[in-house]
Amino acid sequence: MNVFPRIIPLACGLAMAGASLAADPDPLGMLESANTQTAQVQAALDFCKRDAGPVVRALDGLIGAAGLSSSQRDKLRRAYEQAMRDESARIAGIANQKGFSQGACPAATLDTLDKQVPVIVKSLDDMRRGWRPAPVQAPAPAQSAPPPAQAADIAPGKYTCYTFDAGQLNYAYTDVVVQKSGQYAVGAKGGSYQLKDGRVSFTGPLSNASGRYAVKQTGVPQLDLVFNGDNRASMTCPRGR
Repeated sequence: MNVFPRIIPLACGLAMAGASLAADPDPLGMLESANTQTAQVQAALDFCKRDAGPVVRALDGLIGAAGLSSSQRDKLRRAYEQAMRDESARIAGIANQKGFSQGACPAATLDTLDKQVPVIVKSLDDMRRGWRPAPVQAPAPAQSAPPPAQAADIAPGKYTCYTFDAGQLNYAYTDVVVQKSGQYAVGAKGGSYQLKDGRVSFTGPLSNASGRYAVKQTGVPQLDLVFNGDNRASMTCPRGR
């Protein structure tokens, strides 16, 4: 029994979007829909321990071809993260009801995912090839966006941390609040950090962690933390709103 039946409608919806993009009067709306649906597909793939890389790369290619402004990319990024969280919670609830152990998906579900991933990737590629961005006025040089990540500092904000267990993301009940001037806080405790060549070291509550900082293709700043040098004790912390 396939317990994730919405994967097929999602694949069909993306296929229709890829085929009809040229005639669609609201291509940005279609892109937003594809963005959300791809996040839901990734949540299922992650849960079932299937490789979501081809789907994510296809979406990144579509977003890159769309020529979006930084605010539009940020909006898509927030929507993607929220859809991932919502769908991961929904799938976890299904797994609990069906008695799955640690994200071990039934054979019918795995078969559906394996068959539909190529359909989804092709649909996103079709959308990329058929994309016709609306003409926009070129921004003045002074309005150009700064580089997404500064070599000497981490973008301030709250980084919400997750662990990855049994094919799904789990909230770690840890938020790292990065402040200006090399400071950060976890709850009521604070410390400092140093960033060099993308690598981060800490004093204070994260002193036993080493990390990497990068801005993903979707525009999301992210910290990846490893504790006590053990990759099994790791967290991924994308910045929230």
